[in-house]
Amino acid sequence: MPGPVHYLAVTAPDGEVVGYAWAAAAQIGFIDRVAGSSSAHQAGIEWFSRMQDSRRRGLTPSGVLALYSREPGAGPVFEAPGLETVKELARVVTPADDRRLLDQLVPRGHPAWRELAEAFDALTDEDRDVRWSGGRKRADGVHQAPFPLHSRPLERAVDALSGVGAVTAEHRWTDDRLPEVPAGGRLMNPADAVRAATAVVRGERFGEGRIARAVRNGLLDAVADSLRAWYADPDAAPSPSTPTVCRYCGGSPAVDAAFRAHLGLLLFLRFRRMDGPVCRTCGMGLYRGFTTYTLCWGWWSPLSPVLGPLTLVRNLLAVRQLKRLPDPGPGMLEERFDPGTPIYRRPPAYVALVPLVSVLCLIGAAVYGGG
Repeated sequence: MPGPVHYLAVTAPDGEVVGYAWAAAAQIGFIDRVAGSSSAHQAGIEWFSRMQDSRRRGLTPSGVLALYSREPGAGPVFEAPGLETVKELARVVTPADDRRLLDQLVPRGHPAWRELAEAFDALTDEDRDVRWSGGRKRADGVHQAPFPLHSRPLERAVDALSGVGAVTAEHRWTDDRLPEVPAGGRLMNPADAVRAATAVVRGERFGEGRIARAVRNGLLDAVADSLRAWYADPDAAPSPSTPTVCRYCGGSPAVDAAFRAHLGLLLFLRFRRMDGPVCRTCGMGLYRGFTTYTLCWGWWSPLSPVLGPLTLVRNLLAVRQLKRLPDPGPGMLEERFDPGTPIYRRPPAYVALVPLVSVLCLIGAAVYGGG
């Protein structure tokens, strides 16, 4: 759709982003997240149904969005240059999406994992040779559609993928792109392997030949190899290729960075920490706010002359990661943190000069007195 649109993110009680409600000049719509759960998909249907009811009662598209922006779980209204920008947000896959798919797999030590290994190890080239039958006119005049003939060992291997839980209703494969075979024999991210297994096995019921193509291009073996490698060593699994999103505004790109603040008043010590992933904008807001707070309040206890500088150094190291990032794309959760003015333009930051000048004066007095 040409022209700008307004949109808001809809979030489930558990924090999962359900999708995006949008409004343009004369239309409203709802875009499900491709990687969302089945419960999120159902929630999106219910949201859009309610929006349509409001539209039929005479509310304008912008009025519908304004009305539902006050609902629990609705984020603030953003503007995007076009609907394609919102669709790109809906394609973002989060670590929580990956974890949800991996949680569908059977536990370690389950016999299904051994069956998966044995079934794929037993496959021969002849077993992988999928032949076709049908495709001709029968004696009764009915044209029979062609259909693949899978060998028993290949069927066993496909069933083994279902046995470990890699074929799951939690992945809506019809709305997603089929993961590609990694180049050079590399392993897939295990969650992508689950997505591929689901798309191939469940897709066979609606378009015969998916399994044959996955065998021919190596995708089926890549799925099994990746799942087996993850089972052997979860920590060695490849990271997902999808961009990391900011935990505060939902924009991307983002990096894992943590910012700290320290308060020291006589014998009272207090620490605060906010972790990433964060985008450049939200991260700069955290960095400037926490660093200014520490410069103002992080000196007034016996341990603070050590803890304060340590906190500042950690923040400096964290902000270096942010400076390598471009500005984030549209947010999908809450309003972004305001970076505000630079630290050197914030008067409370200069409170740190008081203990510094005091120490220098003491050193000077000691040197002068000793001389």
